[in-house]
Amino acid sequence: MQELTGEQISQLSRALTKTVNLNDLKDLVYIATGDQLDVYWANTANPLLVVLRDLLTRLEQEGQTVAFLKTVYAKRPFRADIRGLITQLAPEAAVDQLTSPFDFVVQDNANRGTQPVDGKLAPGLQRNIKPHLQMLDLRLWAQGLDQASHRVCRVDIGGSPAGTGFLVGPSVVLTNWHVVENAAGQGSLATLSCRFDYARQADGSFSTGEEIALADGGLLHHRPYAPAEASDTPDQPPPLATELDFALLCLAKAAGKERGWFALPERDETLPEKTPLIIVQHPHGGPIKLAIDTEAVLPTPGAPERPRLRYATNTDPGSSGSPCLSMDWQLVALHHYGDPAWSDPKFNQGIPAGRIRADLVANGHGDRLSAGG
Repeated sequence: MQELTGEQISQLSRALTKTVNLNDLKDLVYIATGDQLDVYWANTANPLLVVLRDLLTRLEQEGQTVAFLKTVYAKRPFRADIRGLITQLAPEAAVDQLTSPFDFVVQDNANRGTQPVDGKLAPGLQRNIKPHLQMLDLRLWAQGLDQASHRVCRVDIGGSPAGTGFLVGPSVVLTNWHVVENAAGQGSLATLSCRFDYARQADGSFSTGEEIALADGGLLHHRPYAPAEASDTPDQPPPLATELDFALLCLAKAAGKERGWFALPERDETLPEKTPLIIVQHPHGGPIKLAIDTEAVLPTPGAPERPRLRYATNTDPGSSGSPCLSMDWQLVALHHYGDPAWSDPKFNQGIPAGRIRADLVANGHGDRLSAGG
């Protein structure tokens, strides 16, 4: 690729701040280069934008920019804006699958280690049965799981569990409006708190975690749910563009400085049917749990205009306000609703995360979603 100009480095750095936080960046750099970000590439005590500029400058000097951009491209399948910029600046980095830097070879007595595999090692030894399922880097996936577990909280009101929430900025938690609606109407938001790390331990005991109260004026912004979603006919009439069933809460402590947070995407990508989804949740107010469906996404009535996403991933009462995540831990939607057909439910439903971000930015809360917020 041609050497990046200073302006291009700045442009790319600004774009990447909208899809990665420091923990994400450490993972991406390690995958691409095998070196630790804070050991070899940049001073991570600096603001994220400065870290990215320093990193890209150093990558250019070391000739590893393409390797890094390939990794970003492959790990951000739903970010058309980031992929478009990478394609523009480094077309050779626009690849969906990362390949190993090592050749796998077949060894036998006659030919020891000189036969690169061509994909036809032997009949029946490998088949890609479900092409929509990507293979995952095990340790990186486990690291993402650990990070996610620290960013999701149980929302308590008056000491009782009311739903689930999750960090979307240094000091802000996203949950459903219907989770906090009664408390807001009764003037009891001061009794609301977010409990992080409430989890079952390996020995069967429970960690009560960390309880964090709301700041004064802790309800920053909200949008209602659609009236039809309080009935047995949730699709008629369809929800309006502003009926997004979310509440943005401000914590008394910037918990995200240590825990990190989920980045709200700038736009929602169209997810093909059967796209896998993960939901991290506190069902029935219990310890944090994980639900995975490898063929999750369902047809959504009125899509793509309708501000909803339907899927088959399991939830229970208390899961309202949970993050719906891709298999590589990117935020896709805010879970808020389940099929009212109790005897034979067909779907769960969430609010696309990009629509929530757009509403927050339009109403002056965009800075709350960044390291400067």
